[in-house]
Order: sequence, then structure tokens, then C-alpha cells
Amino acid sequence: MEKLTGNIVEGVVIDTMGIDGRKKSILASYHGRYHTIGSADLRAVSTDMSPLYSGGIRSTDSEAMNIVEVMAEVQKICGEQVRIYTGDGHTTSRISAGMGFLSLGVVAAGRILGKPKMNLGRRRIRRLKKNIPLLNKIGKLLRDEPTLGRVMASKKYIYVDGLNVRKIVEDLGHLILYNVRKSIIPVYEICESVERSNYLKRKTRILEGSKARVESHNVGLSLIAAELVISVAGLYHTLNGWSGPESPFNLSDIRIFVPA
Repeated sequence: MEKLTGNIVEGVVIDTMGIDGRKKSILASYHGRYHTIGSADLRAVSTDMSPLYSGGIRSTDSEAMNIVEVMAEVQKICGEQVRIYTGDGHTTSRISAGMGFLSLGVVAAGRILGKPKMNLGRRRIRRLKKNIPLLNKIGKLLRDEPTLGRVMASKKYIYVDGLNVRKIVEDLGHLILYNVRKSIIPVYEICESVERSNYLKRKTRILEGSKARVESHNVGLSLIAAELVISVAGLYHTLNGWSGPESPFNLSDIRIFVPA
């Protein structure tokens, strides 16, 4: 798509949408935010709504737990020029912003829960400067083992030689979010666009004939299949010359879809 359109992906939008699943036992997981039984779909799309990543996560996971894994996959696909991501809630939390910057050099910008109205105090900034070598080691560890981001995000206290390293990563994230919020980024418009993309994917899952309520063993296949349908629609519109105001990744003028 980059070769066809000339648009280089430099930023992505990350969001989670709930997916219903069959409840077979009292041990089935419950998604507290979406009030659905089953898995959640963690998606990453470019700013023109081109699908980049989709994966089923545990219903109790937050975006912050998976941010390093997702951005690592996005950079594998689009290259290291992807240096900014946006979203809301846990996507741009302090710990998420800190881990994303340390591991992959990616800056978080989004609708922030509990906006940091004040910058860090001098004492906390001095502590950050003093522990820059330790922060670099944490970033390398997360880069080499992205799954450790889940541990960092889910724990409140992680001590190394008497120092709570989780806290200094969170302080770094605070510093990033405080400075990014001063810039002019159309975060609300972008986040509304990804909500429309999520709605499109719900329709696409019905269109491509997957189960309305997915089982745990085939949830990943179902999610990727729906993204492929959206990608094919975007490719069709691009090849035929798309001039609409909205993203070419839509099904607005497609009436018949026949799977191969």
C-alpha cells in the first residue's frame, strides 16, 4: 500500500474492542470494561485506517500490558520510521508511554486518563537523570523480550537494588505525556476514526462468515481473516482510484463479496 499510495506509515492508532465468546463454565473470563464474556481484539491501524496488527488478548488485559509486543510487530511490518502511537485510556498511560519509549523509541500521544497537569518535581527529575544507565538496560530487556512488558505493566512494585524501577519508568512516561500534550495533535479526530474502523470490522466478521461468537482456539484466525477482507477492500479502492473524503479501507460501495 505504501508503494501504491506513496504514504509512509509513521504513526499508528491502537485500540481494543470486545468480542463475545461462548461461556462454557464459571471459569470463563469476563471483560470488565466491555462487559463481554470471552476475548478482546487488540488492533493497530495506520492513520489512514490501514490494518497493521490484530490479536486476541485475555479479557482482563490492558493495552499497556501488550504495548511493547504490538509496537515491535508494527515496526517489523512498517519499519523503524514508526515513532508515534496514539489511543486512549490504558494505551497512553504513564507506564505504557515509558515502556514504549525505552524499548523502541516510540512516543505516546493520546487521550490521557488523569492528565498530568504538573511536570515532575526536581527531585524526581534528578532521580531519572541519575538512573539513565538503568533505564537503558530496562529498555534493552523489553526490546529483547517484549512479553516482559506484561509484567512491568501489571505490577506496582519491581525492585532492583532497593530501587522501584517500575516507578522510574512511570515517571519517564509522565514526562513524555506532559510534553506531548502541549503539541497540536488531532487526537480526538483520530480516535473517532478508529472507532469507525472497529465498527467496520464487526460488520466484516459477519461478512466473511466467521462465527458470531468465537471459540478461544480460533479467535486469532477469525480476527486476521476480518482484517484481510478490509485490506482487500482498501487495495480494490486504491487500484481503481479512490477520491472519497474517508479512508479507502471501507465497504461503502461493495455489494457482493465472494470468498475464494
